[in-house]
Amino acid sequence: MKKVAGFTVLGVTIALSSTFYLGQSSRPFNLIGVKFCPKTANNTNNLNYTSASQAQQQLDTKYCQFEHKLLKEVWDNQQFQASKPLPESSFLSRDIPAIQSGVAWFLVAPISMGIAYLSWAKKCEDEETYFYQLLQSFKIQVSLTGASTREEIDFKSQSIKNNWDKQRVKVGFISVEGMQDKLRRQQELQDKTHISTIKQFDLADSDMDKKISENLRDKYKADKESDKMLDKRDSNNDHDANSNLSDKELANQLINALKQHEDGWLWYLVESFTPIIIWGKAGSYKSYTAACIALLKHFLIDAKIQAIADIDFDQNKEDSWKYLIPLEPVIYGTGIDWEDYENAYLDAIERSKVRTLKDKPIVSIWDELTNANGKFENAKNIVPFVIATPRKRNEHCILLSHNLTQACLGGCESISEPIKTQTYRLNLKTNPQAKPLFKGVLEGLVDDDGNELEQHQVSLPKWFRPEIIWDHFHGKEIKFED
Repeated sequence: MKKVAGFTVLGVTIALSSTFYLGQSSRPFNLIGVKFCPKTANNTNNLNYTSASQAQQQLDTKYCQFEHKLLKEVWDNQQFQASKPLPESSFLSRDIPAIQSGVAWFLVAPISMGIAYLSWAKKCEDEETYFYQLLQSFKIQVSLTGASTREEIDFKSQSIKNNWDKQRVKVGFISVEGMQDKLRRQQELQDKTHISTIKQFDLADSDMDKKISENLRDKYKADKESDKMLDKRDSNNDHDANSNLSDKELANQLINALKQHEDGWLWYLVESFTPIIIWGKAGSYKSYTAACIALLKHFLIDAKIQAIADIDFDQNKEDSWKYLIPLEPVIYGTGIDWEDYENAYLDAIERSKVRTLKDKPIVSIWDELTNANGKFENAKNIVPFVIATPRKRNEHCILLSHNLTQACLGGCESISEPIKTQTYRLNLKTNPQAKPLFKGVLEGLVDDDGNELEQHQVSLPKWFRPEIIWDHFHGKEIKFED
């Protein structure tokens, strides 16, 4: 700051000095010094006249000792304009050149003053920053001192309180068991307060994640509507034949294809409200199969896609669930949120209280049951609820798991027999590279007399893909003969 102050003083000094110098600047114009020195006319030797030298001396003494300074430009223009001009020889002239002006100093003054101003401003800014930091340091010291004082007060208060408690125990005012019970209750209160606070934070995070999921769903819906419009425009050019088919005719085509494929087992799964459990190793096409069945239920029996519970929804939304999202299902568990996944079960319970067989069918998908065991309180209740009275609430449920063990079905207990008698179970297969084989084993079908059939090998048709089924109803008819 001392250097900045020095620059300020130096700038002011230079500015003032240049101003003073400019005020003393000499004339900027040329002058001429003129003396009138007439020549004597006494050039004879007549004794009656003064001699020429004396006469000339007298004239010089009287006239020639005075010099008149005039503007040279005026003298040059006016000296011969008299009606009877004096002879040029009677004048002695001397040029007086102009003295160079110091006008350049006029620029030095504001520049120096500007430097001085900037230096002073910088000095003020540095001082303000310095004092602000000094004040902040002082505030921090005061805060630390206050905190230390509060901690000391709390410590002394606690020490005094403990000493009094010891005295009360010593004189018998309170028993040791009573003191321990008091401490235990205080600790329980602290623990519950801590847990409650953590849950509040988790609830806020869950709400934000849910809102993000809804926003993503809305955005995805808008994008799909735009793509749908573009697809319709393209299909008008490439598939003019489809424009003559109604939705009912398109649906009948699919129903016939389902009934003709391997004794119609797929059609049984589509039209029935019996819960479907799709299980198998990772990569066996479980989620895509669930999506295909849900789409077929939507287009063929007018079943609304109600809910998708999937903690891996962020990964699957562009793949297996891509063509279900435009149908606006409620999404649960986004972002590996098991508490939100549990909300799918709670909402399903609420639905079951008001729905009847007369209501339109709905579809709910429960993915990743394999990892649900122990993640939330009602995990073990999902499968029993799905199996119980699906007809009365007209809800078509599709469950996905890696196996049919108790652990892989949410930890449910004592339901092995209901699973065998009240569900369809489709076990899909993979090759050693964890690639889908599009075939598997189906259990749970019954004959016309209601007797359960033995498990049998099944395969998925080539057109059994979500995108192909979706396109079939959006301008791109499936060529089943191909």
